[in-house]
Amino acid sequence: KQRWSAADMPALHTDTHLASASPLLDHLDALDDLTPEAAALRDRLRGWDRRMDAGSADAALYAAVRGAVVRRLAAHPAFAALTTPPAYPEVFQPWLALVPRVGFALEHLLRAEDLYGIDRPAAVRAAVEEVALRPPAGVWGDTHRLAPWRALEPEQPYDEPGLSGDHDCVLCTSGVPGLTDRAARGPAARYVWDLARREDSRWVVPLGASGVPGSPHHRDQLPLWLAGDLVPVVTDWTRLKKETDV
Repeated sequence: KQRWSAADMPALHTDTHLASASPLLDHLDALDDLTPEAAALRDRLRGWDRRMDAGSADAALYAAVRGAVVRRLAAHPAFAALTTPPAYPEVFQPWLALVPRVGFALEHLLRAEDLYGIDRPAAVRAAVEEVALRPPAGVWGDTHRLAPWRALEPEQPYDEPGLSGDHDCVLCTSGVPGLTDRAARGPAARYVWDLARREDSRWVVPLGASGVPGSPHHRDQLPLWLAGDLVPVVTDWTRLKKETDV
């Protein structure tokens, strides 16, 4: 486009195309002699648009196959030395444990010229046969749900929503492939600054502008954040008023 506006940005912010699915789908496409159920699953994923939309059953199938591949690679004896917890504080375990490391590096592990002698086509074959026997019953948003970190549990538990996106999408809502689809990580804030017309600038945050439970602004932006919508950035002091959370 020759001209862009703040109103055009949500289409970019909410892009769910998962280009990094290609290595796994290429391995899957090359398989033959599958059981009828696994062959049907392979053929269905061949026609998938590679978008991790919350309402997509194909995205759920892909994620299930991906998770099964990750677990099988992580269980291979070639990685046995990495199963020992590293000598670092426990807070780093989500990044240093073996399954997350394999899950987030899967694209590169499947494309590497050699992977320590691991038979990757066999791992993909076993994974697709496993999922074909017990396919997910619903859509991606059924398991890929918001799971924000909290210091304290809320007095009234929330039914957290299903999410579109994935860890390699522009809409980066990230679970841990092979471990959980629940997403504790996502876009912390979206801002669009219009330098020509500052009043046209927009923003949104995942929950709300207030971190105080009970405040009317504690979770009032969540529906907008989920939809990819933005709200005006107000910088005119004559339109601003102080609010006190109670």
